[in-house]
Amino acid sequence: MVDFDKHISFSVLRLFLMFVAVVGNSLFLFVILKNQKLRGTSANLLLAQLCVANFILGISAGTRGISTLIFQSYDMTIFPRWLCLVLGSPTVLGIHLSQTTMVAIALDRFLCVQFPVAYRQMETTFIALSRLFICLGYSVLGTGASYLGVPFNDDDRVQVCSTSAVITAWYSNYWFFFASIFTVFIYVAYISIYVLFTRRASGDISATQRALFGTMTAVLVSYFLLWCLPNLLSAIFKLIAVPTVVKQLVSALTGLCSNITAATNIFIYGWKHPEMRKYVKRAFVGGQSTAVTPVAAVTKPSSSQF
Repeated sequence: MVDFDKHISFSVLRLFLMFVAVVGNSLFLFVILKNQKLRGTSANLLLAQLCVANFILGISAGTRGISTLIFQSYDMTIFPRWLCLVLGSPTVLGIHLSQTTMVAIALDRFLCVQFPVAYRQMETTFIALSRLFICLGYSVLGTGASYLGVPFNDDDRVQVCSTSAVITAWYSNYWFFFASIFTVFIYVAYISIYVLFTRRASGDISATQRALFGTMTAVLVSYFLLWCLPNLLSAIFKLIAVPTVVKQLVSALTGLCSNITAATNIFIYGWKHPEMRKYVKRAFVGGQSTAVTPVAAVTKPSSSQF
């Protein structure tokens, strides 16, 4: 990896991100699945799905941090290609699941705003599980495809142990289109949702609705800074001639930013999702659950976090 990626402070940062992401997302996932009121709504189940993706990204941060420390302790400077691919797989899987879940959230919010009656009829366990299996299935296939064409022998070695350094050219092109198309779709969908919602609200936006768009805005700002910008740089550097070390640096930063997203999203949910915050507090202080007004509802019968 590039020099700064080998620094012990960078590995410590990754281990810290792993701890925050794993503990935080596990807590939110536990709270959602434990409370029938929360797991009974489509949006909160999507939040749980995003927590799973962020949990995987947290694990990937720890995998990278620990492996780098081990490589340094054994003074390794060249690495088996297959080993680097395996070490990068949690990141690839987590990003796939995170991106597909963000698309599912965008579609969920669009249906909630545009077809509120039909949307309420679609909030079923079957729809939620089908959506999960579609996202997870595509993520597993997308991650497994990275192994196609990569030789599995110790003689094939690389000097930079990163996913971008070991994947094949066709998978690199796939990743470029995957990241670009999903990003464009998500932002176009959310812009459409804003337009539809403001027209339907007719200027009379309740506190619940403002909380919805506050959460959405915070997530999108984080998504733009920690996902869109690094991948935009990668796309630009793919089209123009830049030193290899610069490409490796951007690749390392892209993976790190995904790990940061996994850790920071939990604070966004706790900050912008009052309903979830109340249930998290109850998980620590106890007490009987009382009726809670859904914080992220576009229509009164439906709740959402985005």
